[in-house]
Amino acid sequence: MIITGHRGALGSEPENTLRSFRRAVADGCDEIELDLRVTADGELVVLHDATVDRTTNGTGAVAELPFAVLRSLDAGLGEVVPTWSETVEAIPVRFQAEVKAVEAVPLLAASLKDSALADRTLVTSSSPDILLAIRSLLPSVETGLIIARTPPVDEIITRTKTAAATWALCGITDLTPDVVATLHTHNLRVTAWPVPDAATYAEAVALAVDGITTDHPNRLPINRPR
Repeated sequence: MIITGHRGALGSEPENTLRSFRRAVADGCDEIELDLRVTADGELVVLHDATVDRTTNGTGAVAELPFAVLRSLDAGLGEVVPTWSETVEAIPVRFQAEVKAVEAVPLLAASLKDSALADRTLVTSSSPDILLAIRSLLPSVETGLIIARTPPVDEIITRTKTAAATWALCGITDLTPDVVATLHTHNLRVTAWPVPDAATYAEAVALAVDGITTDHPNRLPINRPR
């Protein structure tokens, strides 16, 4: 089962920063989940919200800010907003790259022409159109559809297949072992989220999902790097 750190170690460090990603790796994560947006001058950056207001000491829409301005902001504890290229260079594990803006599609696709990087990247989105755009540019890339509230299994299958996705990223609350087994028979891999504690982690193990996403990897009974 793949352990994914949500925006790094969101519960312990400033989200979507190199500090947070390194903490998640240190806490035992196999994979880092992060969010991609594009600045006014075309830089692919790691930031969740459409604006910088919540996660930095600045204000304004990411798409309207030049990278130099974005880079001057404090993203928490002196961290800066990292670029995608910096992140993949600095962090040696797998990535779950959520595309938040359609403008990020061609930039991400260009970077994933590096087969080594493509092999350790799962591209995700809640937008089928974004996933289809990625698939048209990179037919072999792994993609995952994010489903906030888990619907009936037939709907999960229809939605993921319509998006040409290979993973279903489902809210854990309504998942059952039968649902997971059915998705597996349709060649879909399953990530459960959120998994905040050891009890929920045990539920995920019992579900036989392929991965989990957590804000708190330090709270889970997983193997830690020495």
